[in-house]
Amino acid sequence: MSEDTHTPRSSAMDKGDDSSDLVLLRKEIIEARNLVIKNDNLLKNLHAELKLMGRRADEQEKRHIFTSVTAYIAFAVIASVGAVAYARAEVHTAREEAASNEARAKSLQQDAEKIKSGDQARRDASEKAMRVYELLGSEKEGPGLSAAMQQSVHLDRGQLSALEARAIDDRSAGMKVRIAEAALNAGQSAFRRQDWKAASEELGHYVEIEPKVQDAMVWFHLGNARMQTHEFQGAIVPLDTFLKNTGGTKTAQYAGFLLGQAYEETGNATKAREAYERAASLYPGSEFAPMIRGRLRKLPAAQAPGTAPAH
Repeated sequence: MSEDTHTPRSSAMDKGDDSSDLVLLRKEIIEARNLVIKNDNLLKNLHAELKLMGRRADEQEKRHIFTSVTAYIAFAVIASVGAVAYARAEVHTAREEAASNEARAKSLQQDAEKIKSGDQARRDASEKAMRVYELLGSEKEGPGLSAAMQQSVHLDRGQLSALEARAIDDRSAGMKVRIAEAALNAGQSAFRRQDWKAASEELGHYVEIEPKVQDAMVWFHLGNARMQTHEFQGAIVPLDTFLKNTGGTKTAQYAGFLLGQAYEETGNATKAREAYERAASLYPGSEFAPMIRGRLRKLPAAQAPGTAPAH
């Protein structure tokens, strides 16, 4: 009986244990389900956050790309502006160098032309000097020799070498003496014959090529001859030079009379009066004195130089 009594109780206990296990199992299942739901929610939230982070990353990448493109464009613009500015500076520098080179080339060309022109001038002067040298040695006294002497006087010595200039000077010096003597002799002879035109030409030629006239009478003869040929302006210098180089002779008085006439004929009454008064004071009782005083009386009281005299 005891075994019967204990058997139902253990079954009841087994049933009680089974039900508690079921409760626990159910509880665990519920907890597991809740955990799964929670994990699923977490996964969903994580996925949403990942998607948000992806979008943000995409936006950031887009901003980065935009910023890079903007920076590249800005750099390209700055580089282009710099390149244009540099190119302009290079072009300006090149133009300045080209202008400078052109100016230098023009200057060098001008210098070359000057050198060429100078060389040509020296060659021309040398050839002309050679012709004059030959003429001085070949021409006899006369117009040809006189022309050669005139050419030698007017040679451009600056274009000749020292040797060429000395050769011309040496040859022309001897010829000059011969021509001067010939002109003097011909002029004095013409003056004695009263060939006033020839005397004026020959004596004028003599004083032109002879810088130092030793005989003062040459000036008187030249001035007198020119007065006879009515070369009044040309007679003033020879007569005045004669008076400055001679004493108080009757010839000087007559030369003063002629000088007064020359001034009077050229319209300078003031100079004429001075010449007449000086001449009259030399020999008041000479045969020329009355003519001189007569000229003085006819002079106007005042007459401006350069006006024509009243006849």
